[in-house]
Amino acid sequence: MTIRAITAKTIFDGEQYHSDSALVWKGDRIVDIVPTSTLPVSVIVTDVGDRIVAPGFIDIQVNGGGDVMFNSDTTADGIDTICRAHRQHGTAYLLPTLISATPEEMKTALIAAECAIEQGVAGVLGVHLEGPWLNKDKKGAHDANKFYSPTIEQLEAFPWLERGVSLVTLAAENVDTQALNWLQQHHVVVSCGHSNATQHQLTAEKLASVNGFTHLFNAMSPLEGREPGTVGTALMTDHAWCSIIVDGIHVATQNVLMAHKLKPEGKLLIVTDAMASVGSRTNRFVLDGEEISVQDGKLVNSSGSLAGAHIGMDQSVANAIAWGLNEAEVLRMASTYPAEALNLDDVGTLKPGYRAAATILNSDYSSYAVLVDGVLNP
Repeated sequence: MTIRAITAKTIFDGEQYHSDSALVWKGDRIVDIVPTSTLPVSVIVTDVGDRIVAPGFIDIQVNGGGDVMFNSDTTADGIDTICRAHRQHGTAYLLPTLISATPEEMKTALIAAECAIEQGVAGVLGVHLEGPWLNKDKKGAHDANKFYSPTIEQLEAFPWLERGVSLVTLAAENVDTQALNWLQQHHVVVSCGHSNATQHQLTAEKLASVNGFTHLFNAMSPLEGREPGTVGTALMTDHAWCSIIVDGIHVATQNVLMAHKLKPEGKLLIVTDAMASVGSRTNRFVLDGEEISVQDGKLVNSSGSLAGAHIGMDQSVANAIAWGLNEAEVLRMASTYPAEALNLDDVGTLKPGYRAAATILNSDYSSYAVLVDGVLNP
């Protein structure tokens, strides 16, 4: 099997920087990071010059891309189109995300993700079911007519992934403790979102089965003087990660910086919440019969409500760094921390034996190329 390498002035492995070095891989696995001067002549080398090589970006909330919404094209081919669109923006891996749907549509999405993994679709790690177990008072662009509280019998009927990650966003106040425990016991990653919970509704017993919080500050009860709400609880629940959208529209810059100060290291991670408009030719799409379009750089529905984001991971990383967060920390927020949130142990850092996945960035942090499972995509 051919040994390949990317040489660069700077390689960040997720923990430390390497200068004038090479990322070496064989097949779909990393061999090592070594000084460029030690590479054997037999290695096939791609030199990216002054660019930075970082662990492959992982986006755990992607509703669509390339004019495809996962809700509208719930197939392995649809997932492939979405992955290809986001690779242009530095994303190596993602979770296609289904916005609140019927149980039958949810089953179809789970099967599609399993099939995509079996077929070797590059970049898919599993599936994210965002709803429909949400709170109607924080529905955002979701269809509240689809909302319900699941029973264990209903949970047992879903074809949860065997070869990939199943992530569920739910309003923990509307799901009983037994159902939450069932999800945890069956290795489903549970995130609280679209929640209007009070502090007293998010009990210690429930929080023990909550792994994270979805798009912090958005579609959740706010932090107030006499009530922490979902936001305050998320910030103070140390074991739980928080995903956050850093497009400069969904969350104020100071709130992003505050969240980073308050959450323990490794517990704040970047998501795009991107829609079909990323990599689109039209900048508009239909969700639940309603047209969503890009207006003044943001995605809105007919009532003017935010309806997902119009941003890629590379621009998200650039924003967070421009706002004052440390470069290495931001790169981890886009790669290492999402991998840890999904309990994955072979992606998120550039280490021997890990999957050969890297994001190569220009000096302005725009994406230059992405390595996915040993295949370099310019």
